[in-house]
Amino acid sequence: MMSAIMLAALTGCWDDEVVDAGAARPQVENLKAVPGDEEAVVTWSMPQGWNPTDFIISYKTPESETVSFRTGKLSEYTYTIGSLVNDYQYSLDIQAVYGNLISGAVTAIAKPSTSRFPVTDLVALGDNASVTLTWTRPSMLVKGYTLTYFADNAPADTKRMDLAPDAETVTVDNLTNDINYTFTLTASYDRGDSEPAIAKAMPTLAIPYFVSTENTAIGMPVHFTFNREAYADAANVTWTFPGDIVKSGDEVDYAFTSSGDHTVKLSAQIGTVKREWSIGINVREYAVSWDAWVQDGSNWNGFKGTCPVFSPDGRMLYIITFNKITALYAFDTMSGEKKWEYIPAAKSGSYNMLTVNPVNGDIYFGTQTAGQFYCVSPEGQLRWTFTEAQSMQAAAPAVNAAGTIVYIGDRAGNVFAIDTASGSKKWGVSLGTQCAGLLVNGSEIVVGTNGTTIFFLNSDTGAEVAKLTIGKKMTDISGFAVAADKRSVYVPQNNGCMSKIDIIDHTVLIDSKICTSASPNNMYEPVVAPNGDVFVGSKDSYAYCFDSELNEKWNYKGLDGNNAFNYSHPCVDTEGNFYITSGQKGNKLFVFSPTGGVISDSRIGSDADGADKQMGGNNLLNGVVYSALVGDKGVNGKLVGIGFGYDRAPGWSTHGGDPCGSCCIK
Repeated sequence: MMSAIMLAALTGCWDDEVVDAGAARPQVENLKAVPGDEEAVVTWSMPQGWNPTDFIISYKTPESETVSFRTGKLSEYTYTIGSLVNDYQYSLDIQAVYGNLISGAVTAIAKPSTSRFPVTDLVALGDNASVTLTWTRPSMLVKGYTLTYFADNAPADTKRMDLAPDAETVTVDNLTNDINYTFTLTASYDRGDSEPAIAKAMPTLAIPYFVSTENTAIGMPVHFTFNREAYADAANVTWTFPGDIVKSGDEVDYAFTSSGDHTVKLSAQIGTVKREWSIGINVREYAVSWDAWVQDGSNWNGFKGTCPVFSPDGRMLYIITFNKITALYAFDTMSGEKKWEYIPAAKSGSYNMLTVNPVNGDIYFGTQTAGQFYCVSPEGQLRWTFTEAQSMQAAAPAVNAAGTIVYIGDRAGNVFAIDTASGSKKWGVSLGTQCAGLLVNGSEIVVGTNGTTIFFLNSDTGAEVAKLTIGKKMTDISGFAVAADKRSVYVPQNNGCMSKIDIIDHTVLIDSKICTSASPNNMYEPVVAPNGDVFVGSKDSYAYCFDSELNEKWNYKGLDGNNAFNYSHPCVDTEGNFYITSGQKGNKLFVFSPTGGVISDSRIGSDADGADKQMGGNNLLNGVVYSALVGDKGVNGKLVGIGFGYDRAPGWSTHGGDPCGSCCIK
């Protein structure tokens, strides 16, 4: 059978006159598209009694070029479309031809992907004049492997080894000590070769250094350690980074400022000889960059009303999608790779922030459908489902310091305490108004509502301890910010207002102070800087910085139009710099100095119209800001990790006091 591209060249136009679709010409039925490796197989049927003379298949390439061709009369209604690009989603249109008339088009979606699976776990370990490589066979379809390698000081002298299909380890001998070698392993298949797996190793009598990672991202600090135990008498230990930046000492940190393959030079005086070693570091542009979220048919997906959170050790990042299908994703913060996804059996969108248990690492989130609040293990397996809550378009869950109880509040105003081990209810109370914020404070739970009442409940029983009334409604699902004294709490409100309360004495310190200098609108989740300043984004398109008494210190107008900073979840670092992302189509990640100077206003996301708005919040860890974009108009939103080199402040940041987002004062 001719490939689609060949047929396109032969039949880009045809002789018989084809009129516009619209008359009574039956379309194809039961159209399905099954993706393969650089191909897709389409099958369909026709209404009984109809036998078209021909079919037209059309689609657009990744370069937006239209390919159209005729299949000819088929004895069976199936066709293989070849020469497609893997990992690109195609919309395949099929029309039935009746002489010089054609039917309307019917569309099927297919996203081809490779069956030439690469080796993904290649490990290289150096020994005296040798390196041993190990890996796992990626597929039983592998026909063999090609291993090539070279010394970094002689890249043109490449050597090759052919390996059997069942090989999973090989030792390369006769190498030169104290020089890095690059190894490339490619798996061979009937359809061609896989993408290469690459590993580096240095044969040596003793490992001269340790590095926290050899694969990093711009702005993400890498930790370098000299092996003092092996070289006890070494002196003048220095590390030379790109741009001839030199650091001295047995342990140094460095954040790279550009992507690509970089070399770090380590030198030390060993006796009377100066020894030098080269360390290869691969730096990618983004710590994470991903947009292949599960979709409902041809719909789109992204992030809204949530923000990324982290595992207790900071090695994993978690995020949930919101549109039609709520799915939980886990990413490795060191490699940027997706580790797993969990998709609940029951479909539903979400408008709820997720929270991680700071003790056992379990992840909690809810959907907009009643009875769907989930606990998922750090390995991506469902532990339990809580079914008594209504829509979780409400406050982020909160976990006590011991990790034994998770507290949730739903849109109907119910608050529940749930045993984290079993998922069973310990208690539940009804407050009658959507929960906008939860905060664990020892023996009490602070509950903000999308009204003017803030409740204090006994954390063991749910009994009311006290309540406060503020002059304006608390902004929905926005949460609180806590000052360093662990008792002064800031409440974002509608109509451009903020309040400050004392959660120990249960008093209102500042009531509904009008803080905006523009048109009053919703204030969203604030953060508190190390110096006590309060930073917040507003729906009026301004970002504001206040002192601890809510007196404005400075403001900045974001992009034109409303909704610039709604659900923006800003962050603050140890230097007092603020991070916030715009919610408009010209989406930018703003970084402000403590005095309001613009450090950066770089655009993030794609250039596609409407596809990069920010309503999914930010979080900051290990020098990287993670920003979650909403998506729109058939284009998925993107999760992007951008390195700036500064770490998160130790106080209250997005959305809960620690990287887990536990909403617990410790």
